[in-house]
Amino acid sequence: MHSVELIEANDAELVVAALAGNTQAFDMLVNRYRRAMLTVAQQIVRNPTDAEDVVQDALLRAFEALPQLSDLNRFGAWLHSITRNRALRYYRNRDRYQPQEDMEPFLNRASDTSATDPAKVVEEESAQQSVRDAIKDLQPDYQVVIELYYWAEMPQKRMAEFLSLPLTTVKWRLRKAKEDLKTILERRGYGEDV
Repeated sequence: MHSVELIEANDAELVVAALAGNTQAFDMLVNRYRRAMLTVAQQIVRNPTDAEDVVQDALLRAFEALPQLSDLNRFGAWLHSITRNRALRYYRNRDRYQPQEDMEPFLNRASDTSATDPAKVVEEESAQQSVRDAIKDLQPDYQVVIELYYWAEMPQKRMAEFLSLPLTTVKWRLRKAKEDLKTILERRGYGEDV
């Protein structure tokens, strides 16, 4: 497969190409799912650095176990399962748990602040923190879909595959999460801006 064909290939086609020795195909799969994997890992281990370690470990395990994947069309769900299991194992085996900011690696807006008004930067950071805090108040099922949709920028169909849920369930949870998030933010005085 050539680069253009890889970009347009579905997961099953990329898995077949990766099994045939095309490392670019596996790289494409990694690019599709890396942010989602970080979201899943970070919900469990909390620390962004630890979540990155979990994702690296999960990707290595997935690459090694790729020949054992029985349903090529379920690659995303399989990868989600590996990531979740590796994160749980990592969390259980840690000496101590240190909570960190949940969304820090995913919120990179306002990174170029050199030419920006400092008051505006403080206001944007405050708004971002308010959204992060509000997301923490959502039910875990809603947190996951919001984070995957907005921060991992995962399409709903791929999200459904990744979470092993029907597409209608993902759509419903996303709609409900948005409603609940809006309600939480309005209660906290952020109504019109969000």
